[in-house]
Amino acid sequence: MKLNYRDKIILGALLAFVVLLGGFFLLIKPKYTEIKDNKDALLSAEQEKAEVEAKIAEIEPLKSQIKKTYDETTELTNDFVAYNDLFNVRKIDQYMQSFAEDNEVKITSMNASGLNSSTIDYYYFTPPVVGEELKKASDLNGDKMKVQSEEMAESDALKARTKENILSTTYTISVTGTKENIWNYLKAIEEQDKAITINSISLNGLIIDVDQYKKQLDFLDTELTEEQEKMLEDDAEATAQLNLTLYSVYDLAEPNVEAD
Repeated sequence: MKLNYRDKIILGALLAFVVLLGGFFLLIKPKYTEIKDNKDALLSAEQEKAEVEAKIAEIEPLKSQIKKTYDETTELTNDFVAYNDLFNVRKIDQYMQSFAEDNEVKITSMNASGLNSSTIDYYYFTPPVVGEELKKASDLNGDKMKVQSEEMAESDALKARTKENILSTTYTISVTGTKENIWNYLKAIEEQDKAITINSISLNGLIIDVDQYKKQLDFLDTELTEEQEKMLEDDAEATAQLNLTLYSVYDLAEPNVEAD
C-alpha cells in the first residue's frame, strides 16, 4: 500500500509521539519519581532536624535544672555527719574529741555501735484530746470536732507520711570537768550544725541550782557534808554521761550531664 504525503506526515508524527511517550516512561518518569522521593525524604529530614533542634534547645535548661537540684540536695546532705566519719569508729572518736578539747573536759570512755540503717520520723506535735468519745457525744452540731480536725490536720498529715531511711550510729560518751566546762561542752554539742540527737544525759556530782539546794538543806535543818561542800565550789569536778545518735547519708554522685 502506497502512502501519500499526508499519510507519511501523520505516520511520522505518530512515531515521534510514540518515541516521546516511550522516552517519558523509560527516562523521564523514573527521574520524576526519584525527584518526588527526594523531596519527601528532604521534608522528612527537615522535620527530623526540627525535632532534634527542639530537643537540643531543651538540653541546656534541663542541664541547669539537674545541676540546681544536685546543688540543693548536696546542701541538704551537708547537715548530716560525713559518711566516712561514721563508718570509721576512730573518726567518730576524733570528731567528738574536738568538742571535749574546745571546752576543756576530759573524756573517760567512748563507745560507738556499728553503722545501721534506720528510719527517721518527722517531728510534730499532736494536740491532746481528753475524753474524745464524750466530746463527740456532746458535739451535736459538729463544731467541736471540726475545730479539733483543723488543730490536728498538720500532725495527722505528717503522721501519715512515709518515714525515710537513714544511716545512723549510737554513741555513748563519759566526760569529767568543772561545772562550767561541762555546761559549755553540752552546749557545743547542742549548737553544732550536724544531725546529732542527744538521747539522754546523766549528770553526777553537779548541783544545778545552788541557792535552791541550800534552801532545801535549811528547811530540813541539815548541814552540808564535805562532799556536798566540794560540789558547790565553782571548780568542782563533775561527770556527765551522754547517749547520742549520729545520722548520715551516702554522698550523692554528681550527675554526668555531658554523657552521650
